[in-house]
Amino acid sequence: MDRQRRVGIIIIIVGICIPLITLPFLSGYGRDKGIFENLYRVGIELRKDPQGNAGKHSSSDIEKADGKTPAFSRLIPKRIPFRFFLVITLILSYIGIVRINASSREQDGQIEEHKYK
Repeated sequence: MDRQRRVGIIIIIVGICIPLITLPFLSGYGRDKGIFENLYRVGIELRKDPQGNAGKHSSSDIEKADGKTPAFSRLIPKRIPFRFFLVITLILSYIGIVRINASSREQDGQIEEHKYK
């Protein structure tokens, strides 16, 4: 097995391991929800929302916006969605498959060159 093929396989394995490593840290899963709703709602929680009003504006946020003082708490995300990790998995899998395919094309090209010499 040549070097490019090994690197491609390692990239695919790393891409598969990334979401598996994040599974213990996920929150927001519901048994009664569907597949797509779970993929959309599940994520790694970075900070808790004490009021439970994610995405809603309170009167204090509006007052801060009018007073030109930035609400830094609104800039920090509340959670990292799990679908971001799935996108990384797809990208790394694609890169790994392309590397494996390129290594097989190089081997085929070398074999054909030896036939004609």
